[in-house]
Parts: sequence; structure tokens; C-alpha cells
Amino acid sequence: MHWRRPMADLLGTLDGFLSAIVQNPVYVLLTVGVSALFVLLLVMHRIHKIHSQDIFVHQAWGAKWKGR
Repeated sequence: MHWRRPMADLLGTLDGFLSAIVQNPVYVLLTVGVSALFVLLLVMHRIHKIHSQDIFVHQAWGAKWKGR
């Protein structure tokens, strides 16, 4: 059962890391702030991607459409 040892070490390391974060309020705030920043950057990237796409105009509506 040699293949289980790295997984146990990984779980122990992850458990120690998470317990250190939970015990220190500065680490909790930093983790929440970094997570919120990451989500905000993803949303901004998606909005920019949507705005940079061409506008699809249906043929029935497109006959009189002049553009932006």
C-alpha cells in the first residue's frame, strides 16, 4: 500500500493549511478578499468578452437597423 502514503501526506498538509487559515482572522480576511477579487476579475473578463462580440440582428429586424 505504498501508493496511499502521498495522498495521506497531501491531506495532512491541506488540513494543516486550512486550520492555520481558520485560526488567524487576518488569513481569513485575506483569503476572502483574494477569492472576491478573483470572482470580480472573472466577471469583468466575461463582461468585456460579451461587449466585444458583434451584435446579432435578426433578418426581419435588420432591414431598418442602422447600427450603434
